[in-house]
Amino acid sequence: MRVLIVLLLVVFSTSLAAAEYVIQLSWDEFEGECNGFMSGNIGKEHAFVNGGGSEEVLNGKLISVGEGMSMEAQQIFKINADEGYFTFWIKDKFADDDLNNDPTLIARAKPMISIYKGNNLIELIKVPEGSGMACKVFTLDAESGEVDREIRYFPKSRIILGQTVNAVTGDPLPGVNVSIVDYMRTGDMTVTDASGIFIFPAEIEEYTISFAKEGFIGTSSKIRMGADETPREVIAALSPEIKEFRIVLTWGSRPKDLDAHLSGPNPDGGDFHIWYRNKFLIGGRDFLDRDDTDKYGPETITIYKPAVGDYYYSVYDYTNHTKKSSKYLSRSNATVNVYGQKKLLATFEIPEDMRGNCWHVFKINDVHEIVPINSVDFVKDERDIQ
Repeated sequence: MRVLIVLLLVVFSTSLAAAEYVIQLSWDEFEGECNGFMSGNIGKEHAFVNGGGSEEVLNGKLISVGEGMSMEAQQIFKINADEGYFTFWIKDKFADDDLNNDPTLIARAKPMISIYKGNNLIELIKVPEGSGMACKVFTLDAESGEVDREIRYFPKSRIILGQTVNAVTGDPLPGVNVSIVDYMRTGDMTVTDASGIFIFPAEIEEYTISFAKEGFIGTSSKIRMGADETPREVIAALSPEIKEFRIVLTWGSRPKDLDAHLSGPNPDGGDFHIWYRNKFLIGGRDFLDRDDTDKYGPETITIYKPAVGDYYYSVYDYTNHTKKSSKYLSRSNATVNVYGQKKLLATFEIPEDMRGNCWHVFKINDVHEIVPINSVDFVKDERDIQ
């Protein structure tokens, strides 16, 4: 028996040394049953592994060793890659069953995650107390080795969770009629609560979610529940009805701070460039209605007094503004909605797998046409954004 244990440890140690990154998940088995999930994105390829079994995806670059392969960790994951982003989740093993709906089980099990690069421990994460059957823990940038902790509990894993807010004030918007439809046109409806929150259970497929409230311009978005069955989030910023152009930016939980930029002709002569550090009145009004510095948005700009000439709208990743090769902006799930004439005129989504800190989204030409640009590049100084 001792010989077998020694052999297993030798195999385990050798496999650790061969991996670029190793993630170990341990927990108190007497308090709960945890299960690790790790999803990986390398370029446009996406896959995930379940810590309960042994499997490889992404051509062997993401591996689950499985449970019981060492005396120190219940589940082990490996990343044999020097690029890509990898997100780690913990679920209760009965997260989507009716066998046990106790939302304290993960926290009571006191999960701990050790992250190694080669033989060096680069991060040790002890998951704090919280309530939920699924918990997002961190995202790893394999190229830089940066670990972005984002410990958040969710009530279940196979859900679409969202919030509606006022695009001008950022306040939660209760009483919004929310409908969800799958590809078979089967749907469901709900109304947002006092905090603007809504939740739908979801299966593995794509959905269209629509939002409507009297006095506001309706909008919709598409979202897919993937095979990893981790919670999906939606932020819907509804604009009060307006005839002028209103541009609304929303994004996900990372990066924390995206900045909207608008440049164009000043009705009083010359040109202007508005962003959070460069506010001034045009025709007696501030075009920048709302600046957001703590993720999700909305960040809202309204062209209250249009002039003749071209307007340019861009989004700048202030959080990662020094990182020339960063893909964080491209992974932000940023969406820009353009409203006017009391309706939604255009929607833009951030291009995938692009490096840079500035998204040049569109321009409005001198006859008020919206012309897509939709490119991403690096801008060293945001004062130079057009």
